Amino acid sequence: MQLVVLLILLAAIASGICFLYVWQGVRIAELTAQAEELRTQLASAEEVNRILGTRIEQAFSMERVAEIARNRLGMGMPKDVRYVQLPDTSSD
Repeated sequence: MQLVVLLILLAAIASGICFLYVWQGVRIAELTAQAEELRTQLASAEEVNRILGTRIEQAFSMERVAEIARNRLGMGMPKDVRYVQLPDTSSD
Protein backbone atom coordinates (compact mmCIF):
# COMPACT_ATOMS: atom_id res chain seq x y z
CA MET A 1 0.00 0.00 0.00
CA GLN A 2 2.76 2.40 0.92
CA LEU A 3 4.57 1.49 -2.26
CA VAL A 4 1.52 2.36 -4.36
CA VAL A 5 1.15 5.72 -2.58
CA LEU A 6 4.87 6.39 -3.08
CA LEU A 7 4.62 5.51 -6.79
CA ILE A 8 1.57 7.77 -7.23
CA LEU A 9 3.39 10.57 -5.43
CA LEU A 10 6.48 10.14 -7.61
CA ALA A 11 4.31 10.04 -10.74
CA ALA A 12 2.57 13.25 -9.64
CA ILE A 13 5.91 14.95 -9.01
CA ALA A 14 7.25 13.77 -12.38
CA SER A 15 4.08 14.96 -14.10
CA GLY A 16 4.39 18.32 -12.38
CA ILE A 17 8.00 18.69 -13.48
CA CYS A 18 7.08 17.76 -17.05
CA PHE A 19 4.21 20.26 -17.00
CA LEU A 20 6.52 23.02 -15.72
CA TYR A 21 9.09 22.19 -18.39
CA VAL A 22 6.50 22.40 -21.19
CA TRP A 23 4.94 25.56 -19.68
CA GLN A 24 8.37 27.17 -19.46
CA GLY A 25 9.01 26.50 -23.15
CA VAL A 26 5.61 27.91 -24.13
CA ARG A 27 6.16 30.99 -21.95
CA ILE A 28 9.60 31.60 -23.49
CA ALA A 29 8.06 31.38 -26.96
CA GLU A 30 5.31 33.85 -25.97
CA LEU A 31 7.80 36.31 -24.49
CA THR A 32 10.06 36.02 -27.54
CA ALA A 33 7.12 36.81 -29.83
CA GLN A 34 6.11 39.71 -27.59
CA ALA A 35 9.66 41.08 -27.61
CA GLU A 36 9.76 40.91 -31.41
CA GLU A 37 6.42 42.73 -31.65
CA LEU A 38 7.72 45.43 -29.31
CA ARG A 39 10.89 45.79 -31.40
CA THR A 40 8.70 46.28 -34.48
CA GLN A 41 6.59 48.89 -32.67
CA LEU A 42 9.73 50.66 -31.47
CA ALA A 43 11.15 50.82 -34.99
CA SER A 44 7.86 52.22 -36.25
CA ALA A 45 7.71 54.82 -33.47
CA GLU A 46 11.32 55.85 -34.13
CA GLU A 47 10.51 56.32 -37.83
CA VAL A 48 7.47 58.46 -37.00
CA ASN A 49 9.61 60.45 -34.55
CA ARG A 50 12.24 61.04 -37.23
CA ILE A 51 9.61 62.20 -39.75
CA LEU A 52 7.99 64.53 -37.22
CA GLY A 53 11.39 65.94 -36.26
CA THR A 54 12.07 66.73 -39.90
CA ARG A 55 8.66 68.39 -40.24
CA ILE A 56 9.32 70.52 -37.16
CA GLU A 57 12.69 71.59 -38.52
CA GLN A 58 11.09 72.53 -41.83
CA ALA A 59 8.20 74.37 -40.18
CA PHE A 60 10.51 76.55 -38.09
CA SER A 61 13.19 77.13 -40.71
CA MET A 62 13.97 80.76 -41.48
CA GLU A 63 13.03 80.23 -45.13
CA ARG A 64 9.57 78.93 -44.15
CA VAL A 65 9.01 81.74 -41.65
CA ALA A 66 10.01 84.32 -44.28
CA GLU A 67 7.72 82.69 -46.87
CA ILE A 68 4.74 82.79 -44.47
CA ALA A 69 5.52 86.39 -43.53
CA ARG A 70 5.57 87.42 -47.21
CA ASN A 71 2.65 85.40 -48.58
CA ARG A 72 0.22 85.08 -45.70
CA LEU A 73 0.94 88.20 -43.68
CA GLY A 74 1.85 90.55 -46.52
CA MET A 75 5.18 91.49 -45.00
CA GLY A 76 8.28 92.38 -46.92
CA MET A 77 11.90 93.21 -46.38
CA PRO A 78 12.40 96.71 -44.98
CA LYS A 79 13.54 99.32 -47.47
CA ASP A 80 15.44 101.37 -44.93
CA VAL A 81 16.50 100.54 -41.42
CA ARG A 82 16.34 103.12 -38.68
CA TYR A 83 18.19 102.73 -35.43
CA VAL A 84 17.13 104.39 -32.19
CA GLN A 85 19.73 104.95 -29.55
CA LEU A 86 18.45 104.28 -26.09
CA PRO A 87 19.88 105.96 -23.01
CA ASP A 88 22.26 103.92 -20.90
CA THR A 89 20.27 102.62 -17.93
CA SER A 90 23.08 100.76 -16.19
CA SER A 91 24.02 102.19 -12.82
CA ASP A 92 27.65 101.81 -11.84
